[in-house]
Amino acid sequence: MQRLTRNLARFRALAPAERRTLLSAMALLPLFRVALRLYGLQPLQARLHRKIRPGSAQPGLDDLKRNGALVNSAAGVVLGPANCLTRSLYLWWLLRRRGVQCQLRIGVRLAAGALEAHAWVEHAGVPINDREDVGKAFGAFDGAVSPSRFLT
Repeated sequence: MQRLTRNLARFRALAPAERRTLLSAMALLPLFRVALRLYGLQPLQARLHRKIRPGSAQPGLDDLKRNGALVNSAAGVVLGPANCLTRSLYLWWLLRRRGVQCQLRIGVRLAAGALEAHAWVEHAGVPINDREDVGKAFGAFDGAVSPSRFLT
């Protein structure tokens, strides 16, 4: 009961825009997970692709990182697992809809003889939903993941 009370107090302390971001992530992350399984990454990304809206005021890096933290928080409470790819694809889509230039990045590493992959979102080369050194821990592919070959 204390945990619920504490979480409710934290939710109430959020700004209205942050509440909307958190609630929409909680609602849409399960749909993104299912859509990834149905379509695959690049076809789904192509479906989500929209031209970047010119924004009157670009949010600062701290605001972008806050959005990343909210999406990551929502992933912890949604139905079913919301892995790094699901979270990052959702954040990429959300920020692009808000007019923010960002890139979906995927990297790999060899750990204990097994290949591991990880996804994150970058803005101006800076990870916004992961730690700063994620690109060093996971060797990122040279270019950002792009849906361009699936666009008609």
